[in-house]
Formats: sequence, structure tokens, C-alpha cells
Amino acid sequence: MNDKVCLIAGVDDGTGASVARQFARDGYRIALLVQNAVKSISSAMNARASIT
Repeated sequence: MNDKVCLIAGVDDGTGASVARQFARDGYRIALLVQNAVKSISSAMNARASIT
């Protein structure tokens, strides 16, 4: 079980999305706080894809 968890706010695009991708690559389980649901789903999918 991975015990590294990160909560990131403002992941709609830009810096927040980049940070989310980096934490995902580093093995963190990430929780995202966003205002735009469509962009947040895209950011989450990109972060997950960056793991592989």
C-alpha cells in the first residue's frame, strides 16, 4: 500500500496540472481540488497516464 498522499488545489490547467503529473510519476496518490469539472477530469487522466 502506498502511503504517500498529496492534495493539490487549482489543477484545472497550467502549474497545478504539471505538479499533479509530477507527484503521480513520483508514486503519490493524489487528490485534486478544482473549479472546472471538465478540465479536472482531463487533468486527472493526464496525471494517471504520466505514471506509465
